[in-house]
Amino acid sequence: MTSRAVVLVSIAAMLLLAGCERGEQRPVPSPDDMQRRGEALVAVVQCLVDSDVIPKSELSTRSWLVDGRIQPDAAFTTWVASHADTVYRGKTLQVWEDEATAGWPRWRCPL
Repeated sequence: MTSRAVVLVSIAAMLLLAGCERGEQRPVPSPDDMQRRGEALVAVVQCLVDSDVIPKSELSTRSWLVDGRIQPDAAFTTWVASHADTVYRGKTLQVWEDEATAGWPRWRCPL
């Protein structure tokens, strides 16, 4: 498994745990589901960054944004977990992620 895949699986696992802390009941995803969710999540945040939906002030000091591209790391996972309920263009980040995951790998940024 590549280091990127390991990061994506870690992101998905942390998001799953964050959902459990909020009292949500979700089925335990398979490793393939976790990888798909992680890849979709990175694509969603990249979409929001590229479309200037996330304020630049929010992004200016993020270690996971390198030359305008998402480079998932532990800080990215923390940021995502703390912004799951933040609304971007009428949908929470969690809803964006769920929709992208459902359509992955054919999901494309609608913005």
